[in-house]
Amino acid sequence: SGISAISISTPAYSINLVNLNTFSSIGDVSSNNTVIQSGPTNTVDTGGGAGSLEQFLGINATNFATAIPDNQYGSAIKSTFNNINAGDVFSFNWNFTSADADQAFVTINNNVQTLTGNSLYSYTFTSAGNYNIGIGVVDTWDSTGLSTLTLSNATIQSVPWETDALPV
Repeated sequence: SGISAISISTPAYSINLVNLNTFSSIGDVSSNNTVIQSGPTNTVDTGGGAGSLEQFLGINATNFATAIPDNQYGSAIKSTFNNINAGDVFSFNWNFTSADADQAFVTINNNVQTLTGNSLYSYTFTSAGNYNIGIGVVDTWDSTGLSTLTLSNATIQSVPWETDALPV
């Protein structure tokens, strides 16, 4: 008797580029949704209610205020991703410059995460489902100064899968 099958188990990844140009936007958003600004013009109020940044993002105003106290107004982009699997990873490069205490952020469903400086943002989904993702910037404490969030290289990397057993 001998080996009747051999299994080659090499993880394979699927990386899908995320086109930020397909995201919806509100406020001061330009360059195919890769530059989001918060400054004295073209931004929207925060605090919840009709036309607010929170309503646009589909998030709870209290959660937003807890994560980013004293937010005044801002700009954002958003999109819904369907059929996400547990273990999939959403990521993008970002650079945030601010003249004062403004804040950049990411929302995933009703979860608000703040961003500072510049780096690679990465989020691993813990359960399968549909996810609303928002990215933006808000003015805090005042209504002056220009803050800019620049985005690039957005992707969703699908959870690895293994190849089938091959007959010998």
